[in-house]
Amino acid sequence: MLQTLSIKQFAIIDELEIQFSDGLTVLSGETGSGKSIIIDAIGQLIGMRASSDYVRHGEKKAIIEGIFDIDNSKDAIHVLQDLNIDIDEDFLLVKREIFSSGKSICRINNQTITLQDLRKVMQELLDIHGQHETQSLLKQKYHLQLLDDYAGDQYSDLLSQYHDVFNRYKSKRKELEELESADQALLQRLDLMKFQLEELTEASLKEGEVDQLETDIKRIQNSEKLSLALNNAHMTLTDENAITDRLYELSNFLNEINDIVPDKYVKLKEEVDQFYYTLEDAKHELYDEMTNTEFDEQVLNELESRMNLLNNLKRKYGKDVSELIAYQGKLENEINKIENYEQSTSQLREEINDLYKQVIKVGKSLSAKRRKVARELRDHIVSEIQNLQMKDANLEISFKPLDEPNIEGIEFVEFLISPNKGEPLKSLNKIASGGELSRIMLALKSIFVKSRGQTAILFDEVDSGVSGQAAQKMAEKMRDIAEYIQVICISHLPQVATMSDHHLLISKHTTEDRTTTQVKELENDDRIDEVARMISGASVTDLTRENAKEMIAQNQRK
Repeated sequence: MLQTLSIKQFAIIDELEIQFSDGLTVLSGETGSGKSIIIDAIGQLIGMRASSDYVRHGEKKAIIEGIFDIDNSKDAIHVLQDLNIDIDEDFLLVKREIFSSGKSICRINNQTITLQDLRKVMQELLDIHGQHETQSLLKQKYHLQLLDDYAGDQYSDLLSQYHDVFNRYKSKRKELEELESADQALLQRLDLMKFQLEELTEASLKEGEVDQLETDIKRIQNSEKLSLALNNAHMTLTDENAITDRLYELSNFLNEINDIVPDKYVKLKEEVDQFYYTLEDAKHELYDEMTNTEFDEQVLNELESRMNLLNNLKRKYGKDVSELIAYQGKLENEINKIENYEQSTSQLREEINDLYKQVIKVGKSLSAKRRKVARELRDHIVSEIQNLQMKDANLEISFKPLDEPNIEGIEFVEFLISPNKGEPLKSLNKIASGGELSRIMLALKSIFVKSRGQTAILFDEVDSGVSGQAAQKMAEKMRDIAEYIQVICISHLPQVATMSDHHLLISKHTTEDRTTTQVKELENDDRIDEVARMISGASVTDLTRENAKEMIAQNQRK
């Protein structure tokens, strides 16, 4: 949730800090007081496009900062971890600086990030919905995802199975397309691959050969020094003062001591004997090594020639020996596939046909599950819409077969609505009435608020064009949503304002020829006066104050 919003030199705002809380917060004020500017400022924090027009006249840059509580946002935390952004606490500091040149800088927890990465993080935290904004909930391409989100785990295993078989089907189709489109270029590539395979095959590459060559070359190049060292080591173990002879004597002395003082030096004698046998083994090993160590110029030349060959191949192909061996295997497969083109394409077509049948089979099973959940979702949406004073509204979730299956399934899914009796079902984004659209959007958001995972939602005058009982129902619906996530709403409706947990007044003031925007949290009489102004739309009277007081008391009880 958004806890603190700090705005500096942004449009007509000089410097402003707003503390937000959970529940439902309403921002109200006269037209032109700066409510939309605050929405624009929050929009910058979620990655909306910046403009030099946002920088206050005469200033070099505007700064917007937001502190978000991410304790309950697992999805946002996962995105932050994927982007390697430090998370020290359960709070996130998001900062956007907009310069008079039009450029901007985005930071999260003081780490500079791209605008794209900012959007990735913030879409998991905050959703802004305006009355005339094109919303993802209205777009058909998101409707199937909404249905799957609503289903939860009811067919998640089947959906995973479908994704797996479709991806295999798609991969095989791509493989066939590449084979079929490769005519003359394929033959030229075949000649090159044959040459490369012959070159690598003749090289008889072996794993670990380079390391062994380096060892053998070093050994021969240093054979004289090595021979001397081996000889000296062997003499240490075989001359008249050999350490092994001394150890043998020591063992005998310890044996005599143990006869007199039993058990005291048994362990020491065992260790001396073990060391003696170890050195005896070393003596024989050194002797064998001495007899095999001699300088052989021909062998050295052969080893160096082999090393040069391997180094040349590594430079030529840009791969180490292990990668060259793997590449050699790949070349063999590719050459075999091309030389057996007809057989390869025929086999691929059979595999594709089998996979297509599997896609359709699993897709039909998935569709049956989806249609069952769609009936539940349809009834839920209709109930929510009708509760918002659209009693004759009807909605259907349409399923139409696709010409070709895609990663989502074998059918085209779309939410269709008839706002009024006698009207045909049509796409959500073709609803003309702003009031109807606002209520439908609110109904959808109230249903999907949990599955979408966000922790805050901001409504920008979505209640425009709504009044009377419909306005009261919208207010109650916003309050319901606020039970799950933080709701911030700019509203002209007294019903919404009186239903809120917190009421902030946005006002505009002029001082020394400069206009500034201020925010004040309303309580008691101040709140009554503002609600009265919202009721009357003009001068506030004792009667409108009484109406406001009664409305606040009634809605706060709800």
